[in-house]
Amino acid sequence: AAFGGRLDVLVCSAGGSSSLEDPKAMAEFGGVSKEAFMNMYALNCVSKVVAVAAAEAALLAAGGAVVHVSSVSSVIPNDTWMGYSSAMAALDHVVKSQAIGYAGKGVRVNGVNPAVIVTALTETMAKGVGTSVAEAFSPMHPMKRVGTVQETSEAIAFLADNSKSAFITGTCLMVDGGGAVSTWWTADKMK
Repeated sequence: AAFGGRLDVLVCSAGGSSSLEDPKAMAEFGGVSKEAFMNMYALNCVSKVVAVAAAEAALLAAGGAVVHVSSVSSVIPNDTWMGYSSAMAALDHVVKSQAIGYAGKGVRVNGVNPAVIVTALTETMAKGVGTSVAEAFSPMHPMKRVGTVQETSEAIAFLADNSKSAFITGTCLMVDGGGAVSTWWTADKMK
């Protein structure tokens, strides 16, 4: 179905990991079932391509902006999160490809790549190991803390604002406390 009406900004933020919702799926194929792996691509990448396609006419008419929410995991290979990480890497490539395709048509496409942000999902993850989000994940970030939804939303708002980022397209902005430039998955090195 096509989108109708004026659309200045499209934020594609759906995402998650089916392996977190179904621990029994962690049995085969790189730590996750084939079905869960494909579902991660459908949720984290394909759904966002479909959303932009559905909104294309409205975005073109308004000279709009698209911001995809990806993850720092897109640039950090991880064998236990292979499906999620590779789906986010694919999304980062989509950001760049869509940016090229829409640049001459007046639509900007960018991405935001947060690291661990305090959300219901990360709180569930932390509770699974009997701790808080801050205690579980702060040591993994060079800034020694986790991010907030506010910090991520401000990055999204900046990239969506044509008066502040009119010459930015095809960028994946890391909102990660330095995670992408560190060996953040080895928390013992960050202490």
